[in-house]
Amino acid sequence: MELVNTTAVAVEKNASDTFRRINAGEAPYRNKKDQGLYTFVYDTNLTIVANADNIQVVGENFKGKTDVTGKPFRDEILEGALKNGTGWVDYVYMHPVQTNLYYKTTYYRLTQGSDGKSYIVCSGNFKLCGA
Repeated sequence: MELVNTTAVAVEKNASDTFRRINAGEAPYRNKKDQGLYTFVYDTNLTIVANADNIQVVGENFKGKTDVTGKPFRDEILEGALKNGTGWVDYVYMHPVQTNLYYKTTYYRLTQGSDGKSYIVCSGNFKLCGA
């Protein structure tokens, strides 16, 4: 939660610079010791605007896309953020360093950027499937 809250405050102060720093994989937006701990940000259309792990997905829309089990977790993130402001979602995802599928629990927070737009700031923890 701390990483999401830190990122949300930065987006509120200077969205464009924060997105640039996230996309560059800078600390604190990507943990240098734990590469699986990083920030990613959606707009309210579920388009990725920043991702500290994979800049190639920036600009991609994820509305309706599911995890490998068929769970539309991104849509759940959007729905929860718009309804409650913050929340948690569980899903299955590939770890950025490991080659296995992992359970991932992501915390998200709706925030207002310095540019007047709404964003959903996210970060999560991985746990090996079957563990």
